[in-house]
Amino acid sequence: MTIKYGDVNLGQIEAVLNKIGGEAAIPRLLAGELVVVERKPPTPKPEVPLDTIIRVDRSVRPVYPDWMKKVMHPELEGAGPSEYDLATVEQWLHDDQKKGVVVGNRIYDHLKKTDTLKTCLGLRDGEEIKKKGIEVFRKFFGGKAVFLWASVVRGRVGGLRVPCLVGRGGEVVVDWDWLAYDWFAYYPAARFAS
Repeated sequence: MTIKYGDVNLGQIEAVLNKIGGEAAIPRLLAGELVVVERKPPTPKPEVPLDTIIRVDRSVRPVYPDWMKKVMHPELEGAGPSEYDLATVEQWLHDDQKKGVVVGNRIYDHLKKTDTLKTCLGLRDGEEIKKKGIEVFRKFFGGKAVFLWASVVRGRVGGLRVPCLVGRGGEVVVDWDWLAYDWFAYYPAARFAS
């Protein structure tokens, strides 16, 4: 027996019958009661680009926690560009962080000594980055804690603390670490590109 569709094999015919409901579906298909419709793949949703431009009104003072006693560098509160792309923010590590750990006080001393504290992002930057949400934060910083060294403060109990941004659950939060703690490679300083 010769059939019109010579390249079709019995396995393919059986697969078609299984798709339409077996032998019982043949009379319904031939009578026009069962219709085969071409299904097109869904159109992929266009990827919406993330808004990574940070706008900072430097005339607005950052909101410090109530345990804060003194801002160590008030002259840096208004420093920095009013607009920048997060893609240009450098994630800087102290040399000792690249090899292991370093105490936060050592990083702070290095930034002051080299006059690079002024290149670091501050709490106002953190407030605006936080508003962009967890998706933007994770795109640029992954699972890191990103430190805002321009906003070091002294607490009421006397120790120095620095704010950082961390992803916690589904949101970005501002946390504060004592400078006496150890800093690891996943604790970069956020700095403006030079």
